[in-house]
Amino acid sequence: MWPFATYPVCSPEQVDGKTYDYVVVGGGTAGCVLASRLSENADVSVLLIERGHVKNNLLSRMPLLSQNLWWTDIMQVQSTIWSEPIHGAHERSNRLWAVNGIGGASRLNAMLWTRGSPGNYTLWSDMGLKDWAWDKVEPYFRRLENLTGPLNECQSEVRGRGGPIELRKPPYPFKWLKYLEKAAGNIGVPASEDCNDPAAPSCGYFALETAIDKNGERVSALSAYLNKKVARGRNARLSVCTGTVASRLEVAGDEQNGRTVTGVYIRSSSGPDKDRDYLVKARREVVLTCGAMTTPQLLLLSGIGPSGEKSSESRLGIPLVKELPAVGADFSDHYSIPVMLELPKKETLHFLETGMWGLWYILLWIFTGKGLVGLSSAPAAIFLHTDSVDETTMQVTTPNTSHSHQVPNVEIMIIPLNSFERAVPGRSLFSIYPTILQPRAKGRLEITSTDPLVNPRITHPMFGHSDDLKAARLAVRLSMRLAEEFQALYPSSAPFAFAPGNELLTLREWEKSGQSDRPSPIERPVAESPQVNKTWKDVTDEEIDDYMRRVGHTALHFSSTCPMGTDEKNGVVDQKLLVFGFKNLRIADASVFPKSISAHTMAPVLMVAERCADFIKSTWHR
Repeated sequence: MWPFATYPVCSPEQVDGKTYDYVVVGGGTAGCVLASRLSENADVSVLLIERGHVKNNLLSRMPLLSQNLWWTDIMQVQSTIWSEPIHGAHERSNRLWAVNGIGGASRLNAMLWTRGSPGNYTLWSDMGLKDWAWDKVEPYFRRLENLTGPLNECQSEVRGRGGPIELRKPPYPFKWLKYLEKAAGNIGVPASEDCNDPAAPSCGYFALETAIDKNGERVSALSAYLNKKVARGRNARLSVCTGTVASRLEVAGDEQNGRTVTGVYIRSSSGPDKDRDYLVKARREVVLTCGAMTTPQLLLLSGIGPSGEKSSESRLGIPLVKELPAVGADFSDHYSIPVMLELPKKETLHFLETGMWGLWYILLWIFTGKGLVGLSSAPAAIFLHTDSVDETTMQVTTPNTSHSHQVPNVEIMIIPLNSFERAVPGRSLFSIYPTILQPRAKGRLEITSTDPLVNPRITHPMFGHSDDLKAARLAVRLSMRLAEEFQALYPSSAPFAFAPGNELLTLREWEKSGQSDRPSPIERPVAESPQVNKTWKDVTDEEIDDYMRRVGHTALHFSSTCPMGTDEKNGVVDQKLLVFGFKNLRIADASVFPKSISAHTMAPVLMVAERCADFIKSTWHR
């Protein structure tokens, strides 16, 4: 294909009044899959609607630098979504990042490929969702994967080759890797080869697979499913409408005979015409793939959600079309607590902040596809369940085989960077980054306006349940125990930079200098002469809790706002991803997860999207 050919896109005005077999709303990770798979059939027409744009520039393909959340215009990040004040976090509001643009979060994430252990899907099956047990979803993970490099005999049976998502474990040049692996072993966490092997232990230290191709470029849903070659080759039957937001669904029918979504009202997402509605018609199905924050928002704007005078739709005068109490009711998220050491700069990715070396590595990547900017920010992680940790010694014991132990509730990510949500100038930081994977508390999502461009109100569940607080406290203490082992082994100095009981005044100075337009409304006191340099042994639970409430933040794994269920009282979609009460409306993104999954969400979302495409094809083939 001519290399300078443009990506074919259209505007709301160009599709107004047209009818398509399938309308896919949301061009993110899942939307690219649906648009690509459905348009494989030359006899159908598909419209993909996306709020953002394509913007497939060099920086967006560079694995490390494309993870920068602050380059909002270049990377199409919508960084202005704030949670409501969080009671469990000193009434702070957390910034909840969202990504616009074709490819969605797969254009910005750390490219980490984690399926989630089989026990996750056993739990889904135990909820009555038998069609989502491990044996049903596992073939789709293998279909997705193109694992590079030699595979051992066991991997050859359970991992995929030839799929659209190229995976590899790139080499990292840091000497701390071997010391950290040994430190993990010293506290009882064994090193294991493949966290995506169904037989992998639920507790282990793993080098992580990343979605990076042979040229050193990020593999996103855009590049894997809906790249320029695909879009241009199917231009006659696939329309990609960018800079466009869906404002509500057009619904026909009633409760007795069943409802059908006949069309989608759309608007320009910017410019002078963003208040003008256009209408596109759907001949067969409408599929919502807007993500866990925007998909429920669109349902609520369309009168699909809770009933009653106190519901947000009622307050806004939106007529109730279909009562589904679970829409927006179970907002779930993983969240993390940065614990950081200070290492020599050459042993962290802060090395790239040195102008000469940063430029050198960018040029190295441009010409060879190699070097530091061709890596993910997270080389490795520990997965475990806190029940396997001895609370006195912080030693990890071999877990038993119960479901609770098969499903890790904590991931400790290893990130050779600052993991706060803003810069800490002059520091060379290394993060041991405990993340809560199975939170029990649930948040909520509500709308405050009939304008689809106004962000919904989100109540974040961070530290909202005593079990979650206990698990997080134990994970932080264990991280400090791991750090102590590492400090004893590592040949250079590696003091704590930010951790409970360490440099509290520095933390206060950092808090006051924050670039936040939504600061904490509560001033938390710090002792005039705080004890510093505490260890995992002498730091108190109260100090850990206070630290976590100050610095904990989202891990960007939002889910469960339109959960799959066995009926419309406890769910929004059935096991074929059809919205209860509708004949032709499906949802295929992280919002349908019936329960938070112990994994980074890219692989599970792609699996859901692939299954949804098969459900649709099967329906209309018959």
